[in-house]
Amino acid sequence: MSRSLNIPYFSTPPDEYRRDYLADVTRSFSIFAQQVNNPGPWRATELTLTQEANNVDRGQLSWNIDEETVDITMGDGVVQQVGFETYMRVKNDTGSQIDNGTVVGFVGVNAEIKVAPYIANSSANELYFIGVATHDMPDQDIGPITLYGKVRGIDTTGPGAETWNVGDILYVSPTTAGLLTNVRPTAPNAVIVVAAVLSVDATDGVIMVRPTIPIGLDYGSFDANVDQTLAAINTATPIALQVTLSSNGVTLSNSSRLNVSQSGFYQIDANIQMASTSASPKTAYFWMRKNGTDVTSTTRAVTSDINNGFTTVALNYTISLQAGDYIELYWAGDDTNLTLDALAASAFAPSSPSVLVKVSQLQL
Repeated sequence: MSRSLNIPYFSTPPDEYRRDYLADVTRSFSIFAQQVNNPGPWRATELTLTQEANNVDRGQLSWNIDEETVDITMGDGVVQQVGFETYMRVKNDTGSQIDNGTVVGFVGVNAEIKVAPYIANSSANELYFIGVATHDMPDQDIGPITLYGKVRGIDTTGPGAETWNVGDILYVSPTTAGLLTNVRPTAPNAVIVVAAVLSVDATDGVIMVRPTIPIGLDYGSFDANVDQTLAAINTATPIALQVTLSSNGVTLSNSSRLNVSQSGFYQIDANIQMASTSASPKTAYFWMRKNGTDVTSTTRAVTSDINNGFTTVALNYTISLQAGDYIELYWAGDDTNLTLDALAASAFAPSSPSVLVKVSQLQL
């Protein structure tokens, strides 16, 4: 290893003492001394790093004999293993300390990316998940968050009644912000795989962070438990819905509108129980509207001549919707002796809704 230093030039010594020769020698040493104090850039073909990681200062490099890579000593006691860990620079602006090992998510920007403890409940936005704190971050602290790599010095015995073991897969908790859990959440909570347990210890445990963030798709299931009739023939009539059976991002309003909160490609499945109250042939028409406008090529016609009998009508549609759009199902008939019929529970079977509609997001 060398630096770019010019070797000082010395004049040829005279046979006898001369003051100008002494001045030349003094000037050459002065130039050399200046170069030593400000030598310029390193030029090297080899770099040997110390293995004494704890003895290097912030911003310096050392060799990690255990991980077999270069360590970068950072602030707040963080040491990054080059090539094996990835960080994001963030700011804690929550008003409270974010502890080492806390799961955090994006909450805004103010010169720096701001984070707060993250919870994966039914209202969570998976895109706002970031990673795991790799050191204690006091309020207003700016430092690294682990996106990929090991987080050390944390309790890996498991929170509450949980018992963690080496190899356990950890998820973002759907009940407590910032916590990890080895119990896989279920819908409608978000399921975000965060890490695996590498060692179990109450104070010096280690996890390997490698998030897998599936983007949750919205859905909803709705029905009506009342009979529905037509007031007049050949008149468009909305199919009413009453009960929300399950919902994640799809909501019912105005008794018939199914609203979506997220843009995407959706499938709508409807199961309708129609009854006829006379033996004469009669035809019912079913179709879909989007934001109050009929959707082309969605009409299905069903003819029935069964007196006091039932006909099951199955509808299936796919449609692209924007956030805030709504869809409705409509029907009409050439005879008013048609009913969307709900049945009460019997001694041998549960009740039957007149209409059952499911909305499923297939793609973002």
